[in-house]
Amino acid sequence: MNEAARATAAIVVIYRTSADPAPLLRQLHDAVAHCVVVDNAPQGHPAVAGLVPGDRLSVLRNANRGGLAGAYNRALAHLEGRVPGLQQVVLLDEDTDASALGPLLADAAVQALLANATTAAVAPAYRDRATGLRGKHIRLARWRLGYLPRRFEGIEPVAFAINSMSVWRLPALRRMGPFDEALAVDHVDTDACLRARALGLTVHVHGGIEFEHSIGQRRPFRLLGVQMQAGGHSPARRAMIGRNTTWLARRHLWREPAFAFLCASRLAYEAVGILMAEDHRLAKLTALAAGIARGLFGPWPPTHAMPGRLAARSTPAEGSRSSAREGAPEAPHEAPREAAVASSARELP
Repeated sequence: MNEAARATAAIVVIYRTSADPAPLLRQLHDAVAHCVVVDNAPQGHPAVAGLVPGDRLSVLRNANRGGLAGAYNRALAHLEGRVPGLQQVVLLDEDTDASALGPLLADAAVQALLANATTAAVAPAYRDRATGLRGKHIRLARWRLGYLPRRFEGIEPVAFAINSMSVWRLPALRRMGPFDEALAVDHVDTDACLRARALGLTVHVHGGIEFEHSIGQRRPFRLLGVQMQAGGHSPARRAMIGRNTTWLARRHLWREPAFAFLCASRLAYEAVGILMAEDHRLAKLTALAAGIARGLFGPWPPTHAMPGRLAARSTPAEGSRSSAREGAPEAPHEAPREAAVASSARELP
């Protein structure tokens, strides 16, 4: 284990009860110094019963409080002062293939970035399991935005990186404050990257290292000869996407007008994907429109995480012992979150 790996802890959020986190935890054993498993299933994840907390493993029970953002905040609070020499955390979903983490942390350029006080996060590129397409990364200026090609080599500064497999420097997270639990799931990562940007901190993606990731149940389609992909999310998830995207557009309109335009484009893309490649079109479009309306005309979201702290203090499952039950990863952006989103959608203001 190299020096960067010894200074890294993994936060694994488990939610979907059918998912087995054991293969991921085996991958992480030699890749990071410590692993925090957050049981985010409302009724508990059954796999937790077989986990034995120790010097290199912690188990926390969160029951989906604050959604994915809440799970991250509980884990970060738990890690404070517990792991000597800890400098960064990597965020993971229960179904993430973390085989790229070792090469990422071993890369000399990545290590240099993680040692730089102006860096917020570094991540590998991701490829969607369902469509085989690599994610498109964005460069953002106040009045304009641009897209990197899907395939690129080396490390590039980008506006945003998805939660899964992103490595965040703890000093940056302390400056940024807690993940926004009002967002729960969608755009938790977008909001974090925007707050890092506002502080002059940078986010980077390594195009030469990639990992597979599932975002919803994506379906490829072509429009005017251009390859695109629909999200495949449920109506409840579409409501949250509409609400959160609109919230962030309102919040950052004056500081980041190009980002507000990106939000509007994203919502239009979401609607086109539903029409072109998905079933239950009317229910999904109605939910998306309702979410947009809530984002436009509803109250500003409350900040559920405690201000002035890196994260709200969490209680380890049975005092850092394991406790059982079931769940699905809410950590990715996607499919695993559908159930979590369903419960959160009922609380939309």
